[in-house]
Amino acid sequence: MSAYYDLFEKPDIGRTGEQQPLYARFVPKGTIDKKEFIDRVHLFTGISRSVLEGTMAAFMDELRDCLANGWTVELGELGYFTPSLSCQRRAMEKDKVRAASVALRGLNFRLGKRFYEELGSKMKLERKPRPVVSASSDTFLSMERRFQLLDEYLQRNPCINRAQYARLTGRSYKQAINDLNLFIENGVLFRYGMGRNVVYAGKK
Repeated sequence: MSAYYDLFEKPDIGRTGEQQPLYARFVPKGTIDKKEFIDRVHLFTGISRSVLEGTMAAFMDELRDCLANGWTVELGELGYFTPSLSCQRRAMEKDKVRAASVALRGLNFRLGKRFYEELGSKMKLERKPRPVVSASSDTFLSMERRFQLLDEYLQRNPCINRAQYARLTGRSYKQAINDLNLFIENGVLFRYGMGRNVVYAGKK
């Protein structure tokens, strides 16, 4: 599995009219929501979903309370959370600023060094491929056509994963999962592996 990037030209801030160098930008494959994240942790640890949900809720409550009471919170190797503030009233002198005009602006997160290094070594980057079918044309692809594309792919490759199927057919993450599960129920596809290592292969 890889993470995607794409290349973009830097804006010509100085208005020189000259071609600007390219920079790389991370391109997300989608968003893993709370339910899916808990499902993934459950698969890898065996901890029940109800325990994980309760722990996450308690974790969020305690993090919020500690930050609200003026603490920086360290989460081990993950990093540090610190509130970020802003002055709602423009002032040039300190005695002109009252507490009522200072408010929460956001939350700063400083990534832990070890987590950063491990993430960097684990992440394999590749330029985002151009889809065979654009997502906008998804509504025009029947189930039969999607299966035909899948079958043709499996004639050339031993297996396929969810991300590859989504790119092949222009389906979203949830739509791709629904399609693949339906193919499994119909006995034309088999699932192998667990968690992020799941792949799908055709019936021999």
